Amino acid sequence: MFERFKQKRSKAKARKRIEQYDRKHRQARPLSERPDPLHVEETFDAFVAEFGGKKISDLIENKAQVPLNADYWFKVHNVIAELKTLEGIYSGPDAVKQLTQAYIDAGCTGSEVTGVFFRNEPVPEAAAKLMRKRVRRSIEQRIKQARKQLRKSKATYGNDDTKLLILIAMDQQPLFGHQTMLFNLATIMGDNYADEHTDSVMYMNPNIPTRIKPDGMEFSGWYPFYRDDEVNDELSDFVNLLGNRWLNYYGKQIGETNPILELESFDEMMAALDR
Repeated sequence: MFERFKQKRSKAKARKRIEQYDRKHRQARPLSERPDPLHVEETFDAFVAEFGGKKISDLIENKAQVPLNADYWFKVHNVIAELKTLEGIYSGPDAVKQLTQAYIDAGCTGSEVTGVFFRNEPVPEAAAKLMRKRVRRSIEQRIKQARKQLRKSKATYGNDDTKLLILIAMDQQPLFGHQTMLFNLATIMGDNYADEHTDSVMYMNPNIPTRIKPDGMEFSGWYPFYRDDEVNDELSDFVNLLGNRWLNYYGKQIGETNPILELESFDEMMAALDR
């Protein structure tokens, strides 16, 4: 009982800090003035060049080898990174179609399908279970591919001390929200891939901001986690620097100049991704 009370207080404290930032820096911007979405890969490529990193594809003479390698080499920091997007995983224009197909594949009736959309009925467990499985499988496919690319590039450009990062960008509106995507990502990494082939994973949401409340300001964030505490100690300075520079770079592209709010706990991360 006491532990649950502590958790509740921690979440409330985290939300309060986000709300204070929201009140201080909120700027009214009509939806009609929201900037056009940026192409994530192209924008991040340009950012990496400004940061001082290299695109590994630019270092490879045999272009047939490019798909087998990771995206970025931060030589000064001895870090290799691969960028993946989660497009098409119950997100974007095909999300409702994927949802409907899951209902059909789970054997749900037409009434159950329309009930969710038009009568606010709960999702049948059979369909929910199938969708959880498909979300997890789709994320895991991207993780497996990223790990192969990171290992290949480490063997070519790195050494035993080279750290490997996976950058995950969600730049289409996720049907089930950012929290669900991040939770699945963290669970998959913790269950199967917390090893020397993946030292850290960063989740970011360019183009798809979140809000602490319906009328609040929009947040685009950088949410890292690490395979263990030792790697956290070794790598977090670089990851935080990269994230801070990226958010400032991205902000300039879309005309946002608010200062970066550095989150201090997992509860603050969840609060920022609430909507």
